[in-house]
Amino acid sequence: ILVKGTVGDGFTGDIGLDDMSFLGCTLYSGSLPTISTTTSGTSVPPTLPMNNCTEKEFVCRASGRCIQMIQKCDFIPDCSDKSDESACVMEVCDFEDKNQCGWYQSASEQMSGNYSIHTTNVFKWELGRGANLYPGQENHCPLIDHTMCTEEGWYLFADSSNGEFGHTADIATPVISLTGPKCKIIFWNHMNGSTIGSLEVLCKTSNRTSKLWIQRGNQGPQWKRAEVFLGIRSNFQVVFRAKRGVSYMGDVAVDDITFEDCSPLLVPGRPCTSEEFTCANKYCIPKDNLCDFVNDCADNSDESPTI
Repeated sequence: ILVKGTVGDGFTGDIGLDDMSFLGCTLYSGSLPTISTTTSGTSVPPTLPMNNCTEKEFVCRASGRCIQMIQKCDFIPDCSDKSDESACVMEVCDFEDKNQCGWYQSASEQMSGNYSIHTTNVFKWELGRGANLYPGQENHCPLIDHTMCTEEGWYLFADSSNGEFGHTADIATPVISLTGPKCKIIFWNHMNGSTIGSLEVLCKTSNRTSKLWIQRGNQGPQWKRAEVFLGIRSNFQVVFRAKRGVSYMGDVAVDDITFEDCSPLLVPGRPCTSEEFTCANKYCIPKDNLCDFVNDCADNSDESPTI
């Protein structure tokens, strides 16, 4: 049993407890209900259909068809029931209906410094909306979302009334298997307040984390569009990292996150036309994309000096 108290925006408000009793707690002689181990919000059944798939293949949940593991979470539904994309980040997310669209933060990422999650207010990402703000909070937290432009619309924000100066909060996608050459992430951010910290977009692989984008300081009381190029990547996660400023006067928020043109290239079942260039890997791309400083072929053959 955990009793949790949350600090407000000042010191003039203390919470007290007294005379706590446990009543009617004698041993229950009946049978307890069973607890489901299936994660809520997923449609994946607990048992797999009959299949001949190897450990390096993904089993389509409805048919038992085997697909390559690299085809899971690549923004292309290869299974008829789309189960290969069901436990992945959503291509478009507006956080309405309180849906985080696959973005998650692990328990270890909700720890601040060496403090226990049970004994301190942790600086972390959470869903919010203008209708839930307390008086004065609109000065450093979005009053309206970007999707609906209303106080009822939801967004994702890092609440700086928790944590301490310099604490960071990470929220990440599940592992994305593969993306195409023009893949980019587009999102809207809100960074208002006199002591706002920073917002970063990171790319995380198994052994390396690289910074793709960063914005610091007060950006004013409006939503701003941001676009981050991802390109061809494999087995990686996208991470939003918020860093807390010196006080609670500045919350970082994001809304309307979109992965655009992120599907990997597909080898066509036909020869390339006269208007297309045949890449070294047999992909077809428009000839207008030759020598444009973009790796459209995914093997850089469209940018070769020998063309």
